[in-house]
Amino acid sequence: MAIVDERGRLFGRWNLLDLALLVLMFGLIPLGYAAYVLFRDQPPRLVSVSPNQVAQAPEFTLTITGENLRPYMRVSAGTQQGREFLFKSTEEAQVPFSALPPGQYDIVLFDQAQERFRLPNALSITPLGLPATQLVVVGAFGNLDAAAAAKLTAGTVLPGVGEVLAVGTPVPDLTDVFAGSKFVPVPIPNALKLPAIVRFNCLVRSQGGTPFCNVEDATMAPPSVVRVTTSEGKIPFQIESVRSPHPLTPVPLEVRLIGEPSVLSLIKAGDVDLGGTTNELALLARVTTAGPVHTLGPTAAEVTVRLIAQLQNVGGRWLYDSGPLRAGSPILLRTTRYQANGVVTGLPPADGAGGARP
Repeated sequence: MAIVDERGRLFGRWNLLDLALLVLMFGLIPLGYAAYVLFRDQPPRLVSVSPNQVAQAPEFTLTITGENLRPYMRVSAGTQQGREFLFKSTEEAQVPFSALPPGQYDIVLFDQAQERFRLPNALSITPLGLPATQLVVVGAFGNLDAAAAAKLTAGTVLPGVGEVLAVGTPVPDLTDVFAGSKFVPVPIPNALKLPAIVRFNCLVRSQGGTPFCNVEDATMAPPSVVRVTTSEGKIPFQIESVRSPHPLTPVPLEVRLIGEPSVLSLIKAGDVDLGGTTNELALLARVTTAGPVHTLGPTAAEVTVRLIAQLQNVGGRWLYDSGPLRAGSPILLRTTRYQANGVVTGLPPADGAGGARP
């Protein structure tokens, strides 16, 4: 028998055209399935959240891992939506959150229209042993250009961390960096820093029994650097001095300074104590009058000066540079030209004295 007869049939039974169509049809089935698997809209899902336990904080960031994530998605912790959805890949994203109260939270994934996946009780916010509070910090915003510096003004809100109370004049940027046993001012090329006073919202945390006030991962103490969010993005703020939120009151002091005659002879009305910094907003005291220098010996002399000092009345006592001040207290006068030690010989009582004009 011929393999293909005169009617075009294979072995006299199958038509070659029909057989070709049959083979084509069977070949299209796996091809179609492969196309379906490749091009179908694969549903997104969450796999894990890191960290899954966070101490109560003004701001924190979660790393979301999952499958088939998309840049346009969003994530919420319970009913509070994350501030951003920072898409890294189809399997990972980062989501910053503002302060959440203590408790257990579902982590919920949304697309533009609806909820797509939920991880029940995936995040735990643990309470702090001490409540949130505020500190007033004198320092400087760094790594700015002139346009960015102009946008930071008194009243500027720093989302999640605080508010700018006052700003000074922009100057070339110098950042203090730790170099073993001392701090070294390092210039930042082509950048400005802006002196500022900021009221920070901080959390009190006890580390080894010592309470510290923290903003994110930074301790509120010189020369820590806090990265804050502004309209220009994240910028650094370096701390130069810290005080409580109690208001400052200009108070007249009388101080007797003792030291080298050549040093005391430098003191004159108008000298300012900036707390050992060059920040114009760190003013602690201003000399109003300086008496004659009285020589006590070849290397010792004394002088009586009057100051207007920026004091805080806390619980019926004066604080100067966050330390208690009373008659007989030691005081250090530091200007850009000299440093002199002295003793307070006169100041009004904290419970009834009015302030003086600086």
